[in-house]
Amino acid sequence: MKESTKRENKVIKYILFLINPFFGFFATFGDLKSKSSYVIFLSFSVLFGICFSVPSGRTADFTGDGAVYRYRFDRMAEQSNDDFEKVYNEYIQFEEGEKDFYVTAVSYVTSRFTANYHWVFAVFAFVFSFFMLKSFRFLTEEKDFTNSFYCFILAIIFIMSNSIFNINGVRFWTAAWIGVYCIFQIFVNRDNKYFLLALITPFVHVSFFVYLLILVLAYFSKKSNAFWFVMFLISFFVANFTQDLLKASESYFPAFISRTISLYTDQNIINQRNEDTLWYVKIFSFLESFMVNFMVILFYKNRALFLHNKRAYNLFLFLIVWMTFVNFSSAIPSLGGRFIQMSLPLIAYLWLIVFIRERRYQNLLVFFLIAFSIDFIYALRSILKVTEIDFYISSPLYLLYHYLL
Repeated sequence: MKESTKRENKVIKYILFLINPFFGFFATFGDLKSKSSYVIFLSFSVLFGICFSVPSGRTADFTGDGAVYRYRFDRMAEQSNDDFEKVYNEYIQFEEGEKDFYVTAVSYVTSRFTANYHWVFAVFAFVFSFFMLKSFRFLTEEKDFTNSFYCFILAIIFIMSNSIFNINGVRFWTAAWIGVYCIFQIFVNRDNKYFLLALITPFVHVSFFVYLLILVLAYFSKKSNAFWFVMFLISFFVANFTQDLLKASESYFPAFISRTISLYTDQNIINQRNEDTLWYVKIFSFLESFMVNFMVILFYKNRALFLHNKRAYNLFLFLIVWMTFVNFSSAIPSLGGRFIQMSLPLIAYLWLIVFIRERRYQNLLVFFLIAFSIDFIYALRSILKVTEIDFYISSPLYLLYHYLL
């Protein structure tokens, strides 16, 4: 594409965005590689955070976590600096109080200059989408990424694996994008300084202490691919292993981690959650797990295709270790049930590197998208539930004035 054409496209996208954010957002689909598309995508995500509208506390009409975060922010806005210092001191003692500190810290800082909760969700959306897009660039900057139909599917799988709606459950899902970004940097770019960034993930969500252990284990056992593939196969049949192991080791951890383990492994909670899950959701959950594991097996079968790309091969070895843990902990919805989503960006990247030119596997990618379609549809429906009509028809300037001033 000529430079003049690129400049024209950039100007058109910015003008469309200023008219209506959705116009600019859809205009990015024709050129996902450009810097202007990333700027618009980030701006669109922040606008979504600004327009994110929930009650203060769960209600019969809205039971999402976002209502709890708004309620906590509303309470924080009424508290003094001394109250926050008390919360902070309890946290650093690792005994009582908060399990992690990201939401509390952002809420406190924001509450010092405003009592408008739309500001805090704007911050949540910015941090969330920043690491989402930093990760997404690993996919789009590969030379094999084009405007083809199958690359578009890979882009959907990558982004929708953890969509912007998930600022509703901001702690875990923000940590997930930070975690994915660190995985790409460490195993694709082989940049070990991102271990330092990975260290902050448990402060965003406490369960990412597990992520750190797996990250280190995978890094120092990169040459044991045959061993890990055997463990991966075994993991299908011993799904309750992690649950039993966590229960047995619960007393050896600090109080704030022990409370989390107790909550995650409480059989009554797990049983209640399973009872509340609709039958068709269970079917799609099985399909999702099956397709992800099938992809890992397919990659392993064709591992010779990775030999020309060492960066992708290192990521593939990490994926085997990661999915071994996911399978072992699949009986715990708050671990395996959520951590499996972090495998999707990795699979999308590996598919681009290995299979994008393999016609024999192209239809399989469509089936993979279908398997996760219920999650993607749920995210889109949920976006409609937390936004008002003005988000879809107004200009960004009006939205900024209406929600922030």
